[in-house]
Amino acid sequence: MELLIPADPEVRALAELSTMLPLHGFPSVTTAARSLGTKIPTQNPKPDVFGRLIASGGSGRDIVTDSPTLAIEGYSVKEQQARDLCALMLAIIEAAARAGSLGGATVYRSRTIALPQNLPNPLVPDHFRFTALISVDLRRVTA
Repeated sequence: MELLIPADPEVRALAELSTMLPLHGFPSVTTAARSLGTKIPTQNPKPDVFGRLIASGGSGRDIVTDSPTLAIEGYSVKEQQARDLCALMLAIIEAAARAGSLGGATVYRSRTIALPQNLPNPLVPDHFRFTALISVDLRRVTA
């Protein structure tokens, strides 16, 4: 019997974002630079601009497809830049869904649940934070 394993949406989305953000005005926001990931950077002072993405639920769509929800966060010491980063991260994931591949995983569609919104993070008081939510339909992988 074939095992169908849920694809890791965080790994796939971060790979896509790390490749595309430098091409669209955010050259320092990558996983390699540790300014993009699933955690807020621990160094102090924090980078002036950084992004975070976490899987925050979702459900199975059918036997071979899952619909995880991704929370996107753009941080910056400049309010407009935080909003722009969050909006760009959302647009990159939407474009990947239209193209059919998110970080190398097969993706069938996306649904934006919440557009970028200003939501300050009290744990990072020196930065503005904008957040968005998107759901992507990812094909499971075989073992």
